[in-house]
Amino acid sequence: MELVEGILSASKAVYAQAQEMRCCKRQKERLVGRLEVLLRPIRSLQTEAPLSEDLRWMLERMLSLLKEAQALLEKYKAQKRLERFLWAGGTLERFADLNQRLGDLGEGLLLQMQAEEKARDAFRRSQVRQEGSRDLAEDKVALKEMLTEEKADLPMDIQVIEKGRLARGEAIVHTEKYQLCKGEYYKSPVAVKVFKNPQNHNTQKVRKIFEEEIRTLKKLDSPYILRMYGICIDGTGLIPEYSIVMEYCEKGSLREVLTEEPDLSWDVRTEMASDAAAGIYRLHQAGDKGQLHRCINSANFLVAKGYCVKLSGFKLEQTESSISGKVKDKTPKEVSSSAYVCPEGLASLNHTYDQASEIYSFGIVLWEIATGKIPFAGCTSAEICKKVLELKCQEPLGDDCPSDLAEVINQCRAFEPSKRPSAEGTFKTMDFTCVFYPYWHLNLRFHRLFKINIV
Repeated sequence: MELVEGILSASKAVYAQAQEMRCCKRQKERLVGRLEVLLRPIRSLQTEAPLSEDLRWMLERMLSLLKEAQALLEKYKAQKRLERFLWAGGTLERFADLNQRLGDLGEGLLLQMQAEEKARDAFRRSQVRQEGSRDLAEDKVALKEMLTEEKADLPMDIQVIEKGRLARGEAIVHTEKYQLCKGEYYKSPVAVKVFKNPQNHNTQKVRKIFEEEIRTLKKLDSPYILRMYGICIDGTGLIPEYSIVMEYCEKGSLREVLTEEPDLSWDVRTEMASDAAAGIYRLHQAGDKGQLHRCINSANFLVAKGYCVKLSGFKLEQTESSISGKVKDKTPKEVSSSAYVCPEGLASLNHTYDQASEIYSFGIVLWEIATGKIPFAGCTSAEICKKVLELKCQEPLGDDCPSDLAEVINQCRAFEPSKRPSAEGTFKTMDFTCVFYPYWHLNLRFHRLFKINIV
């Protein structure tokens, strides 16, 4: 039958073209997988009686969709390397739309053919939406990482940095323990944390502790997590000078941006929420069992060019302690730390901190992004405890907050830990990923980034 042969031929071509794509990995795999499910019953039509009018109409739609996929893949193949980067976000969106339509068509086609229940399950609408959201979320993370690797000139390994490769400029932050300076490393801007009055003069011991500690940090390499470049040890003077070199985020902390720019558009806010969520996702997926940050708040998210948000606060604790001893940070905080503590943590000091605890803290950060306000402003720790534990109080969201974002914020801030998204559910289920990725103008961020960094 000519129509069936056309579908089989187009499917074979799509499969071959898809193997050459580097981006859209998860969606590409999903497209191929769905085609394989559909082709089994379609092949059987080659030997069956004439097709009904409805079935023929659906097969014609499928052939048209396959030709559209061929055209998209051919266009991608014909693009030059820079063009692929520039339009990567749009390619993701077109693939997501293509997969969604194939899912809808597959459900109707298999029902029309009265296929087996098992085959129909692969195309149920709820599952198609969930899979599409998850795939697009993972592809966005992978794409950004791929693009970062392509254009990065800085060394990828966290290492001991020679003093001659590091230029240090003006100090931008002063604390009791250190000063933070803007610097330059391999002609790229960096932040340099210079320790004051180091207690340890044994540079070899500090170097050994640092090398042991960076093994953990290497697992967290991601565009959504503040990058650590290494440590610089200058032992030429009577007292050694130690500096930790990290990525520079020119806009400062997320809390500072929200305070200084109260009129941010929803496009910017939702992109910032998307990046922050991706940082949490990467953290909770790092290693075999995932990792916990243990201090999620808006001061520990930093904002770079294009309002790109990066999770920070991963201190080289053992290295820093070996340099300056354990000195409590007395810097006043704009937001009470109790505002981020989950209800079970406020109720008991013996509470075991886990991913559900961290998701609650992240929900408060999302609330800050959505409102720009300070959580429980003006309240003491005791007052926050009373409001949360006794009055079951939650800070209200504005009426203009997108409903999907509001739903996620409220899920994360749920009083019952079991009602919060799990570590798996945070980015692996539709309930979370559909908010950040399919609907909020993915390519706006990519275009903004590339105007700054490539073009």
